[in-house]
Amino acid sequence: MDPVIELRGVTFTYPLSPLPALVDVDLTVQAGEFISIVGANGAGKSTLCQAIRGLVPQFTRGELTGQVLVDGRDVGDTTIGDLTRDVGYVFQNPFTQMSGVAATVYDELAYGLGNLGTPPDEMRQRVGRMLELTRLGDLRDRNPFELSGGQQQRVALASILVMDQPILVIDEPTSQLDPETTDAMFDLISRAHAAGRTIVLVEHKMEQVAQFSDRVVVMRAGQIVLQGESAEVFSDPLCAQAGVRMPEAMYLRRALVARGLDLPPHPLSVSALIDDIAGATGVEPGVETAVGPGEGLAFETSTTSRGGSRPLDGQAHPLLDVRDVSFVYKNKVEAVHQVSLSVAAGESVAIIGQNGAGKTTLAKVVNGLLKPTTGEVWIGGETTAKWTAAQTARRVGYVFQNPDDQIFNKSVRAEVAYAPSRLKLPNAEVTSRVDAALELAGLTKLADVNPYDLPLSVRKFVTIASVLALDTDVVILDEPTAGQDLLGLNRLIRILRELRASGKAIITITHDMEFVSQNFDRTIIMTDRQIIDDGPTDEVFYDGPALARAMVNEPAFVQVAKAFVGPSAGLSVDRLVDGLRAAS
Repeated sequence: MDPVIELRGVTFTYPLSPLPALVDVDLTVQAGEFISIVGANGAGKSTLCQAIRGLVPQFTRGELTGQVLVDGRDVGDTTIGDLTRDVGYVFQNPFTQMSGVAATVYDELAYGLGNLGTPPDEMRQRVGRMLELTRLGDLRDRNPFELSGGQQQRVALASILVMDQPILVIDEPTSQLDPETTDAMFDLISRAHAAGRTIVLVEHKMEQVAQFSDRVVVMRAGQIVLQGESAEVFSDPLCAQAGVRMPEAMYLRRALVARGLDLPPHPLSVSALIDDIAGATGVEPGVETAVGPGEGLAFETSTTSRGGSRPLDGQAHPLLDVRDVSFVYKNKVEAVHQVSLSVAAGESVAIIGQNGAGKTTLAKVVNGLLKPTTGEVWIGGETTAKWTAAQTARRVGYVFQNPDDQIFNKSVRAEVAYAPSRLKLPNAEVTSRVDAALELAGLTKLADVNPYDLPLSVRKFVTIASVLALDTDVVILDEPTAGQDLLGLNRLIRILRELRASGKAIITITHDMEFVSQNFDRTIIMTDRQIIDDGPTDEVFYDGPALARAMVNEPAFVQVAKAFVGPSAGLSVDRLVDGLRAAS
């Protein structure tokens, strides 16, 4: 069988870059194959995808040597328009994907088909079917730019899937999606693969990579360093050295083995791990045993102050107090309905829930970008009702879901220094704050670089550093783990610990349930504009009805614990092992 994609000795260097983004890359993809490209951020994954699509170097300029062939054609001699009929491309940032001329989601999905000259009746049929498959039917008449980041990501993927090109190049399609919608999107991608379409996927969610890929390709510093089937790749030490996370089942297996369980190596899924545990212990899945409360931390977890809807003992007022807040947009869409919550100094809270639940709108209300339609927000015992947005922003720092909505300066240092310099602080203090923020965010060596010359994941840390330098009492992080590699996740965890230690009230909005279960003691579930659960994380993740209603999956640990021990295990590996030993 002839390859449908072939890269022969491809090297590419961006203008002014001292090092190439791709280095002598050889890659062959057969027709109908599903390959996933993984690696640390900056490894060259997106550049490789853009080379396949012809965007490099035809749109994104630079020096390219070697040859890229798609269906036997040299992309250097083929126009981007001609490649469109054969190659669908989903960008990492959904905002980049939007046409900018479509007034509704329906029109956005129809836009590409119109450019391909699809007959109107066929266009209507395909768009209607895709709206149904991607769960966008309720949003068909909404403006794409009025949607949440996760909803925009669904629109971006749907707008490419609907065109039915034989090759799909997909860069981080689910980074901002809730877990259930992520599963639905991967189901659609899998169906496209089953129908014979060739899939080239860049993804950081290794459970899905392991489940769906025919082949996994690992990149490091612009080169392919490893490739093969999922089990072969994830068991190779080179994979971790390249900054690639393993599937969560493999991390949990490590923690269990460290506590004395003898388990087979390299489970790629939670179901495989459950089978391994049952085989090793003789405990049948589904049998829950009671284990008394005890100490013991969940694997790789860090403890935080226990919180709830009331201030901690000894505090007259919570640092943040949201009182019966609702918000209605000008188009009469209510995004937040009668929400109340309190967060104390030094407390770190995760807010989870489906796309469109109202999480980001709530964050903007707290930050002062939006004024509550009804209700009040109190900061440090003072109402913000008469504060300007600028006054509120000095007390509540907000890291946007999309860093490109926040960045506007020509260097990283200028971006980070902008907000504190407007506080009329002494120059020495501004410099000290900026230097400390750059160091904590891992940006010191990039201080003089234009933020837009950096990858999306690094631009996220630029916006985080900007908020760190402002030194606000309340810090809100909106989808901070989206698109982050192992190094970025570890850096983010260190930042959270620093903020907590300095007495900040922290709210993190995320769809990364493993990140929540391992780093937050309090979790809030939002769905349909409201809070439906608020409590200790090791209890909230056992609230099956609430999780299901909010389209949230249980973390790997909870799935295993429920199979053998039940809620008494909490998020403690020690209690899980004690329960297994008691039952065996």
